[in-house]
Amino acid sequence: MPETTTIQVNGEHRPWQPGLQVAHVIESLDKPANSVATALNGHFVPRSLREHTPLKPGDALTVFQAIVGG
Repeated sequence: MPETTTIQVNGEHRPWQPGLQVAHVIESLDKPANSVATALNGHFVPRSLREHTPLKPGDALTVFQAIVGG
């Protein structure tokens, strides 16, 4: 049986496919893009770069509730 290529989203394995971007994953989670923050392999990904940030097999994406204020 062929091995499935995956990424991790919040610790859960999900299938990877060529052309997959951070923005696509957020859309698949049914969360408003402006209500979440993202980190790819432990590094913050600004909203403006999500559509231009590709995911590679083995990447770990964290999507979490954005906190504002100080």
